[in-house]
Amino acid sequence: MEKTLPYAAVSIVLLYALYNAAFKVQTPEKNAAAPTYRAHVTEHKTEHAREELARLQSTEYLRQYIVSVIDHGSYQFDFPGGEMEGGFASPADAEKIACYVMTLSGKACGKPYKEDAAMFYSSNCAGCHGDDGKGLNGTYPDLTRKKLLGIESREAFLKQMLKKRP
Repeated sequence: MEKTLPYAAVSIVLLYALYNAAFKVQTPEKNAAAPTYRAHVTEHKTEHAREELARLQSTEYLRQYIVSVIDHGSYQFDFPGGEMEGGFASPADAEKIACYVMTLSGKACGKPYKEDAAMFYSSNCAGCHGDDGKGLNGTYPDLTRKKLLGIESREAFLKQMLKKRP
């Protein structure tokens, strides 16, 4: 019995792997654009892309972007520390954290945030981004950049989209 147990365990693992390979429904990658999003982008007019490009430079756009990342996560960059899952803070706390993060790069939030915003940042974000927001030597994104990577990436995408339009 002791000699057959390891063979049985290996057999079960192999059968499970074969089952998953043959019958499990494959899910799309997290970074793959959903068909509805692709259709939405296809229908955009150049004016819409230009409008977003102009808004992209505003502090309100930055604040909304940070809140969105806190709420939903970010899966677009390949940092050694890994992906950021969303939901580490409540939506109300995400607003406070976003305003605090903006101050790390010298920007004003435009909305007053409570004194406890630094505490929320420290308890939810500093473990990966560091107390100073610099990303622990490149392991995680640097939040003190003048333009955050996600916004920089969106800007490049919109500019590329405008180049392809007549």
